[in-house]
Amino acid sequence: MSLLPHTLTQSISERVGRAVARTGLTPNALTLLGLFGMGGAAYLASIGWFWQAGVVMLGAGAFDLFDGAVARYTGKATTWGAVFDAVSDRLADFAILFGLLFWYLGEARFDREAIILIVLSLSGSMLVSYTRSKAAEFGIQIRSGLGTRLERVLIMAIGLLSGQVIAVLWLLAALSNLTALQRWVMTWLAARRLEEEEAAAAEAPLEPGPFDREL
Repeated sequence: MSLLPHTLTQSISERVGRAVARTGLTPNALTLLGLFGMGGAAYLASIGWFWQAGVVMLGAGAFDLFDGAVARYTGKATTWGAVFDAVSDRLADFAILFGLLFWYLGEARFDREAIILIVLSLSGSMLVSYTRSKAAEFGIQIRSGLGTRLERVLIMAIGLLSGQVIAVLWLLAALSNLTALQRWVMTWLAARRLEEEEAAAAEAPLEPGPFDREL
């Protein structure tokens, strides 16, 4: 369960993929542009230009939709592209929060509450992603959650645009850590189900083979 839909409809995805593909940009190039854009937003946040950072952040976040659509339309979806996209997303998330951390660590602007909330948001964001990747190692696919990256990006962008950064950091810290807990529970339930299925399969009687039948 997620707060927002995370995928485009097939028709919209094809139109977006076709339109962007005509520019000649590859999926990896779009991912890189999005990462640079998030880096720019992080720099703007670090110098206190919050609403400008929010605008740049929304523009850069759009590349998350474009790179996947182009990859599907052009048939250029690769394992490396998926890894590159995932790592770039983590770097972008951390960059924005580190930009805010730099701002609130300034002597004239020092804010202990904001610093604590940024650290909590960083740890929650890391745990959300790590839980998913670790679960995938054991064949458990966890993609949903209350506060996945899409929700976190939109919440932070709204906070920057409105200037209500502290209020949004409270929401982000709570939502990211709640999502990590949610994914732990989902992973635990899925792991139990897999273990029960494996145990049931091990205990099931074997079908007699052609040479095991009584003559």
